[in-house]
Amino acid sequence: MGYGMFERFLSYKLIEDIELDYRFANSRSSDRARRSSVSIAVIDDDPFKPEHNLRNVGYQINCLSDIKSISEVEPYHIVLCDLQGVGKSLDSKSQGAFIIDEIKRNHPDKFVIAYTGGALDSDITLRAQTYADYFLRKDADMDEWRDKLDEVIGLISNPVEVWRRQRVALVESNVNTLDILKLENAYVRSVKAKTPEYYMRAAEMLKHGSDIRAIANSLIASGIFRIMVGN
Repeated sequence: MGYGMFERFLSYKLIEDIELDYRFANSRSSDRARRSSVSIAVIDDDPFKPEHNLRNVGYQINCLSDIKSISEVEPYHIVLCDLQGVGKSLDSKSQGAFIIDEIKRNHPDKFVIAYTGGALDSDITLRAQTYADYFLRKDADMDEWRDKLDEVIGLISNPVEVWRRQRVALVESNVNTLDILKLENAYVRSVKAKTPEYYMRAAEMLKHGSDIRAIANSLIASGIFRIMVGN
């Protein structure tokens, strides 16, 4: 590596450059403020019993009795999905497990929590647990729902954790290491400037641009970037 290239490398911004900034900002925000910034969809053909209690402590929840298209979850950052009685118009056999698989295939930026009142060793439950980010029993206590949702909201609002998920998606798309470094530099600059412009511009300029743009666009379109920087 020539000196000029090494000097340029030293000027790159890495994810550690924003970790302390996030910790400071996060220490000043309340649980209720973080909860109000994140939209949550519940997919359940029965009434979702924790709904009112969760609303009362600041969560933004919209209950859907079922969906016929995965596009219906696009406005939401977190999806809670029951496993029985939903998704029959998509796959009557796999039901909620199929919904979760499709969400993660098409919107890897979203967090999905699967839950069920059925048998834990059923085929649907076992499949759903391999697709979902988390799993809870349907009759989980209020504090279990609260703690899990706060954990996920913490991940969504943490630019360091969001970048780690982006990096995994980039590696799985066979983006080379140098390009990932360039994207990390642009991502950090975007977070510091509170604008996605640097990150989107870097994605446009790199080889294999269509794959990279799709991954970058999923982050920007989901609204997670806005949550991270507080705009």
